[in-house]
Amino acid sequence: MNHRIGDRRFLFAWQAIRAATQSAPEATTWRVADVRWSRHRLSHAGPDHSFTVEAHRLDLEDSRHGWSVMVVTEHWWDEHHHPLRNHTWATHLSGSKERIAAWFEGQAGSLESSPAATGRAT
Repeated sequence: MNHRIGDRRFLFAWQAIRAATQSAPEATTWRVADVRWSRHRLSHAGPDHSFTVEAHRLDLEDSRHGWSVMVVTEHWWDEHHHPLRNHTWATHLSGSKERIAAWFEGQAGSLESSPAATGRAT
């Protein structure tokens, strides 16, 4: 795998995995295979703009091969609820970037070959 954490291919895989495994829009923690997924959301609504920011942290808690990655989504709207900006970015927090990329590729690949999701929201 030759792509980087946060490139278009990575973010596409992240979105596919999230869509398939997050059981409810309000879910804040769930597991995907052996990875713990947590989501924190901040939102604001004002008279001339609104926004939401979500920080997703994925952690493989393995003492030898563990890793962590964070993906952040931002959505901004004007007073008429027309989109102003939508942005998603990701960053490597710890562990092997190659292992992170391989995990995402493997999970996204298994979604393509099987309609069943493995996540459980709590």
